[in-house]
Amino acid sequence: MGSVPSSALALTATQQGIWLAEQLEPGESGYHDTAVSRIVGDLDADALRAALADVQRHHEALRCRIETTADGVPTQVFDVDRVDWSYRRSARPDTPVERLVGLDSSEPFDLGSGPLWRVRLVRTGPAEHILIVVTHHLVTDGWSHGVFLRTLLACYLARTRGIRPALPDPGLRYGEWIADKLRRERDARQSDRVDRAAARLVDAPRRWSPPGLTAGPAGRRAALVPVPLSAAECETFRQACRGLGVTTYMGLAGLFALGVARGTGVGEVVLAAPVAHRADPRTAALMGCMIEVVPVHVRVDPALPAREAATAGRAATLEALRHLDVPYREVTRALRVPPGDEDPLTNLSFEEFNVPLGRHRLAGLEIEPLPRVGLRTRHDLTLSVPAGLARSPELLVPADRWQPGTVAAFATDLADLVRACRPA
Repeated sequence: MGSVPSSALALTATQQGIWLAEQLEPGESGYHDTAVSRIVGDLDADALRAALADVQRHHEALRCRIETTADGVPTQVFDVDRVDWSYRRSARPDTPVERLVGLDSSEPFDLGSGPLWRVRLVRTGPAEHILIVVTHHLVTDGWSHGVFLRTLLACYLARTRGIRPALPDPGLRYGEWIADKLRRERDARQSDRVDRAAARLVDAPRRWSPPGLTAGPAGRRAALVPVPLSAAECETFRQACRGLGVTTYMGLAGLFALGVARGTGVGEVVLAAPVAHRADPRTAALMGCMIEVVPVHVRVDPALPAREAATAGRAATLEALRHLDVPYREVTRALRVPPGDEDPLTNLSFEEFNVPLGRHRLAGLEIEPLPRVGLRTRHDLTLSVPAGLARSPELLVPADRWQPGTVAAFATDLADLVRACRPA
């Protein structure tokens, strides 16, 4: 523990929660974000390594480390100039991606020294590589996936041409955003907004205990279970949502809550929903942990038709967004919910996943993002929805806590609710 630089910033409330979870379970907290891509073509590994350094210089979040004061208070400093990189030049083409990711997805980061991200390149054939990028959620969020990939591709293209990348200035530094977020959090604490946000949840049932869910250890490895919907059925649902004046996110929040309510007979559901703080257009080009978790309290009678449940999802989402600047941790404290190794407020979560989909072609390469691996979760059930419902949603669950077939049956029931929500 050294002296903290004068330029250090406090952690936002979201980051504080992530940091605490990492102290309790280093590498197993569920806050390591692993993105894997297959690259086909004549890859220039030296140019890629140079491009990664360019990306780090451009994105302040990737230069972050967590320093602590003499009193043990975490702060963030942006002075790391080293890329954690390795290149493994021989692996069998048929090696499962899960094995290639291996310990890299869970190996604890040295928060005090940084960097809080690592890159592994694995050669699996004469013209094929697997690129593994593991980033700590202290410095990233779902939106940042696309920002990172676009920046990396631009820098790689420049490096293959022997020139330094010329990246546009977003006009806003990540540290400036953090400072403003800390100010807004102080304003919320100093007003009655925390109490008002918590008052909505005082009498709400916040934990779901369906048949088939059993007790299990914390820091649980997660499995993905697809919701069986075709591309045509997703498009039909998008049309239904437009007719109802709701987004697909809002509509699915209502249907997810309806599915849960029908499993318990209770017409109130609380979902933990990570929401991006990116109202300022300048934040679109920034990487960082720029989210706040908001509790979405959905009221749905189990007998409610699917279209009405989608509308209820809109009302609940808009109400939750009114309290976006109120830290989630402050809401749990106001409700006197004791902290723990799981989400202290609810065991249900709902996320919009902003990962780039589809293949990218650049400089003779074809880059294909692969399905997520090495996942962990702090919730018993999460509905993960690609932005705009670009493909079918997935359920993220701790596999060892569910009896076989239970989650797949819920996924089928949820798909039926989506199909029942048809355009008028």
